[in-house]
Amino acid sequence: MTLLGLSNNVIVNILNNAFHNLPVLRTLLLDHNKITTFSILDSTFSQLQSLEILQLGYNALHAINGNWFQDMRSLLTLQMEGNLIARLQPDTFGFSNLKNLETLDLSGNLIAYIARDSFHSLPRLRRLDLSRNRLRSAPDVFSSLYWLSNLNLVLNQWNCTCELWELSSFLSSYQQMPGKELYNSRQLVCLSAANLAIQNVLNLTEANCMPPNENTTKLGIKDRISMQQYIQDISLAATLFFAGKMLGSL
Repeated sequence: MTLLGLSNNVIVNILNNAFHNLPVLRTLLLDHNKITTFSILDSTFSQLQSLEILQLGYNALHAINGNWFQDMRSLLTLQMEGNLIARLQPDTFGFSNLKNLETLDLSGNLIAYIARDSFHSLPRLRRLDLSRNRLRSAPDVFSSLYWLSNLNLVLNQWNCTCELWELSSFLSSYQQMPGKELYNSRQLVCLSAANLAIQNVLNLTEANCMPPNENTTKLGIKDRISMQQYIQDISLAATLFFAGKMLGSL
């Protein structure tokens, strides 16, 4: 057997020896189930040393344990989209053996934090999808991924302050490189910003970024547009007021 499809079931628990005696299995589909982080043991996939594609999307995983993948040196594609993962730590993939992994899909999770060395153990990563998460800020965690050719960061909750400038600088350079694709860069929208003129992550520079300030009201795009309109209305009203006074004195 080279392909095992178990998608769209109600799988909650996976027994320790569930995938034993499948030495040539190359594709395992476990998406759209009810698998939790506690359902997967360190030994669950240990016999699947020929596995190339693992689909764990749309389950109830709230964290990733690198030990799950310690014997999966053949894995090329790992899909974990649509789960409940909130953080990527330096050791998230630290104990894995994913040196040949090319595609990692973490879209549609709850990721709000990425540590600087989160992807250090994935040297051959080519495609990374972190769209539709809750990232407000992130360090440059991608420049060490020399093989990375497709990166998706849209539909996050970017707070465009100086904390994000390092990442912005990398992304601006990345999209200019041949063979590199920053997916839909126009949608790297700032949900909030200290400098109201900044509306896109790529607009951030060392010169125009402003440090985060707890006393500074951070406004979303619609709020910034409303505020700009409000300022224009106040300016117009003031101009008409003084013009009226001048006419009245004539």
